[in-house]
Amino acid sequence: MSTDTEQATPLAVGTKRPDNDEELPAASMTRRRSRLQGRCLICGGSCAAILIIIAIVIVVLALTVFKVKEPVMTMNSVTIEKLAVNFGAPSSSSSQLFAINMTVVADVSVKNPNAASVRFGASTTAIYYRAREMGVAYGPPGTARARRTFRINVTVDVMADRILGDANLFDDLAAGSIAVTTATKVGGRVRVLGVFKHHVDVMMNCSITMAVANQSIVGQNCNQKVRL
Repeated sequence: MSTDTEQATPLAVGTKRPDNDEELPAASMTRRRSRLQGRCLICGGSCAAILIIIAIVIVVLALTVFKVKEPVMTMNSVTIEKLAVNFGAPSSSSSQLFAINMTVVADVSVKNPNAASVRFGASTTAIYYRAREMGVAYGPPGTARARRTFRINVTVDVMADRILGDANLFDDLAAGSIAVTTATKVGGRVRVLGVFKHHVDVMMNCSITMAVANQSIVGQNCNQKVRL
């Protein structure tokens, strides 16, 4: 009697395959790094775009609303004080037969049409008789606020000894009037948006005719020049 001997075949050890939703560690890390880089690029691009827009806005404002405009200088009045013309014999203290003393007070204003304040330095005012300097005075510094006017009062003591040698002086005095010119200059600096700085010089020349009898101004003509 033959017996069939059934031999049990051992089961093969199976290997587990990864599911579709599961990723290997290396691939997962690569994808995370790629996503992080993409976000950094987007963030960096957005920041750069914002900075460019801000820069464009600042430049546009600087060229339009905050564009530096020319200040306007005005000679409001010129007053003659202590005008004295003396003729006489020379004294022991002076050998001059003729003497003239005069003080001129100039009221000057500078209007600032800009949307930013302008800081002015000390002003200089000189008086000339036939291109010969008679006196110089300096005004204090100050600040003209946005769209405001800066006022300058200058007192000039005329040094008469500088013009006594001019033969035309006697003819002008005899005619009753003296023609002089004034030159006023003031420099300033305007800062736009707290970033852009501009230097500005304002100069004004005036031709003035003064009456000797009543110390009044009978004629005046002024011209302004601005350098930005």
